[in-house]
Amino acid sequence: MRIRRMRRGDDSHDLISLSRAFFAEYEEHHEAFFQIDTLTDEAILDYFALFLENEARAAFIALLEERMVGYVTLVMQTRPDYWRVQRVGHVSGLMVDAAHRRQGIGTRLMEEAQAYFREHGLRYYTLYTSIKNSAALAFYERQGMEPLYSHLLGDLEWGE
Repeated sequence: MRIRRMRRGDDSHDLISLSRAFFAEYEEHHEAFFQIDTLTDEAILDYFALFLENEARAAFIALLEERMVGYVTLVMQTRPDYWRVQRVGHVSGLMVDAAHRRQGIGTRLMEEAQAYFREHGLRYYTLYTSIKNSAALAFYERQGMEPLYSHLLGDLEWGE
C-alpha cells in the first residue's frame, strides 16, 4: 500500500465509489442533513478538483496495487483575529474502503495529513465527525486528537 498526492487522471470510478460510501455513512448518522441519492458523480469530481493544484488545499490517496482504497482531503484555514491560533489545518474528509479498514490505512493517511500541515508551518488541525460515529471518534482519539468544541443541533420541526 502506498500514499501519494492525488492528481488529475486518477481513477474517477474509485474516487466516486469511496465518496458515495463516505456520504452514505454520514447519512446513516444523521439522515436529515444528507441526501446521498441526489449526489451526482459530477459534483463529486468537481469537489475533488478543488484540491488539485491549489496552495491552500491538498488531497492524498491510498493505493493498494493500483486501486484507490482511501483518501484524505485537507484545507489550510485562517481564523478570525479573535482566535489565538489563526492558521489551522482542517481534515475535510477521510475515507477508507470498508473492506480495507483496520489495516493501518487511515493511520497512514492521517500521518500524511500531519506531515502536510507541518510542512506548511501549522501546529494545529481540526476535523468534524458525527458524535454518533463511535468508530471514527475512537480512531481519532487513537491519533491523539481530542474534542475542541461541540456543534449542537436544534430542530424546530416545521418542515423544509
